[in-house]
Amino acid sequence: MKARVRSLPVVGLVAAESLSLLGNQVAAVAIPVLVLKYTHSPITAGIAAIGNILPIFLAALLGGRAIDKFGAWKISVVADLLSFVSVLALPLAFMHGGSVPPFAIFLLVFIGALFDPTGISARQTLVPELAERSGKPLRTINSWRGSLENGADFLGPVIGVGLIGIAGVANTFFINALTFLLCAAVFAITVPRKHRTAPPSGDGVALRGVQFIFRHPHLRSLAIAGMVANAVILPFLALLLPVLTTQKFANTTLLGVCLSVFGLAATLGAASYSYLARRFSRTAIFYGGLLLTGSAMILCALATAWPEVIASVALAGVLLGAGNPLQQTMLHEETPTPIAGQVFTSLTALGYAAGPVGLLLAGMIAEYTDVETALWWAGGLLASVAVFGGRFMPLHGQPHDAERA
Repeated sequence: MKARVRSLPVVGLVAAESLSLLGNQVAAVAIPVLVLKYTHSPITAGIAAIGNILPIFLAALLGGRAIDKFGAWKISVVADLLSFVSVLALPLAFMHGGSVPPFAIFLLVFIGALFDPTGISARQTLVPELAERSGKPLRTINSWRGSLENGADFLGPVIGVGLIGIAGVANTFFINALTFLLCAAVFAITVPRKHRTAPPSGDGVALRGVQFIFRHPHLRSLAIAGMVANAVILPFLALLLPVLTTQKFANTTLLGVCLSVFGLAATLGAASYSYLARRFSRTAIFYGGLLLTGSAMILCALATAWPEVIASVALAGVLLGAGNPLQQTMLHEETPTPIAGQVFTSLTALGYAAGPVGLLLAGMIAEYTDVETALWWAGGLLASVAVFGGRFMPLHGQPHDAERA
């Protein structure tokens, strides 16, 4: 009984994370379908996807400092409540404004995603303390978190496609808003609030997290490799896959199936991280996942039937999912608690820094040539980064390494 009580806060935190991510994945299906339906333009879809990325940079500059100053508990609850309100803007615009111009879609997507990255990072900073309280090692907790996060990636598209078919694409966004409200409630009830004093401020405080990452060789490797990887993976999931399925194969349901299969494969990869970490180096796990994903993108370009697309997408996610708990574990091991908020938000922002460029380039290649060419370029670049990173930017940690509880 005592063990269950000790584990309740970390279980509540993981449940809250899963609810929030589930809503995000519903929107991940609805947004590109909405834009492509009204504009038929991959470039416009790429611009709309950028609206979902830019808030991450604001979180690095402002959200991380807010977490470290006011406390992760308070910021998590406030961010989720604000997200609940802001996400309602897009469906309300379609219900009461009729046709919405692409630039307005971009602004509404931006507003809807504005508070989400800060809430996610706030919950991440609480994991080491709650893991210690539960008596479970970080590696195990992060494997659970990664599995449920990727499980949301699996269920979200299924729910999204179903809602689009039943209620329409605009009404689907209400699910995203509701999950933020539920996330705030579950978190507030199960996770105890800890009062803390703000750390002293100093020069360069806005870049403190970035400075810490680039002074740490292994976190620096994660940041650099993640920057290039996200410039490829984001366009693949948010743009190239929607274009491939809805325009080449003319099948919206195929998009939902592919995103769900990707999420399921990534869930299995994340669930296997604890097992893999005992047998393989972190370098092999992380860069092996990027190499496999890059190869799978090339297979998508070669696909001529929908079963081949689904199989290729599954291959893309199967080992990539293990990279999330790996990164979380490294961050928790290396980051001092007083600046955890800034470091977590900064690493996320650095990872997404090249995302807008990748989305625009992928959209241009897909629109002015074809989606197969864009997939060839994306897959080749990711595979090259994996080979280069494994050779010149290795990550510390062997199967026998001890980890901090």
